[in-house]
Amino acid sequence: MKAMNIWGVGPALVGPAIIVAVAAGAATYLWPELFSLDFLPYPLLAAMGITMIVASVPIFVLSGRTITRAYSQGRLATTGPYAVCRNPLYANWILLLLPGIALLSNSWLMLAAPVALYIAVRMQIHLEEEYLEKQFGEEFIEYRKRTNAVFPTVCRRR
Repeated sequence: MKAMNIWGVGPALVGPAIIVAVAAGAATYLWPELFSLDFLPYPLLAAMGITMIVASVPIFVLSGRTITRAYSQGRLATTGPYAVCRNPLYANWILLLLPGIALLSNSWLMLAAPVALYIAVRMQIHLEEEYLEKQFGEEFIEYRKRTNAVFPTVCRRR
């Protein structure tokens, strides 16, 4: 099996999410009254969005450092953010960064971007997981049993 690079299937996932985000952003710009989140005052939405975006930064950095180290050492990343989620970089985009941008943009339509990314992840992640199972065998199988693919594992029965 051909070696997978450090980015895994990530580049294939970015396309759909970017297309949806750009289209939603353009529609929001053109017709803001149609897509605005009117249920809360904008300053509160903006504060929530900024908080989510800021919270995503350390997760992104820690996840990136963890996977870079593991990849360079030829080992499976299972510590740090990878202890609670097999794909914390994707989870970070889906749960914090893209929704934070949607809130900051005051656009419910922008929430389609994390949904599109989640669908793309679910459709493509099997390629990464098949590769990791062949590379790491039982270690990956046990890791997969105790962690969720995208949503952080809070408590999981064995």
